[in-house]
Amino acid sequence: MTETDATPYEVMEREMTPNPNAFKYIMNRPVIRAGAKSITSEEDAEQDPFAKVVFALGNIQSIYLSENFVTVSFIPNYNLEVMVEAVEDIIEDNLIFYDNEAEQEENKKESIFDTLESIDFPNLSNEAKAEVIDALLDETVRPALANDGGGVTVLDYEDNTLRIRYQGACGSCPSSQSGTLRAIENILTKSLKQEIRVLSSM
Repeated sequence: MTETDATPYEVMEREMTPNPNAFKYIMNRPVIRAGAKSITSEEDAEQDPFAKVVFALGNIQSIYLSENFVTVSFIPNYNLEVMVEAVEDIIEDNLIFYDNEAEQEENKKESIFDTLESIDFPNLSNEAKAEVIDALLDETVRPALANDGGGVTVLDYEDNTLRIRYQGACGSCPSSQSGTLRAIENILTKSLKQEIRVLSSM
């Protein structure tokens, strides 16, 4: 059977993440063809049948889908345990497979490390620098964040400063504003041989 078959979705395991208000629901099959999808507001959810049902529950901060899991971040409230259970039921009843194959084929790139030595990073435009960094994050940082139910998107690059936005469980996790930022800075500085400051935007 393929991912697009009508096999019912089932939550195989529910994991806590480093963010105490985010839970990772591991499914019995893939939830997206490739890459990841992040829904961070009720307005975004209006265009997505599955996300719309989740956000309608209330107290939802964001939904992040990647590989075979769904991470839901909650607005802190005293009914968190009840909310976590309710979302699990909603996921099993409403989750759809996100077939973004065409989009991924269009954006497919060779490994950034194959061409890194030939890239004259200091003389690139800010937009091109952001693209190089985004490709580096794909191969170095995003896989690790995905393990904890999160992700990161690049906003812009200017004056040796990279602005990013965390996704999923990383969005409101305390460690993402300190240790994780420093780790990203170290990876980029070492790979690009240039001091780079990384700031997180909410």
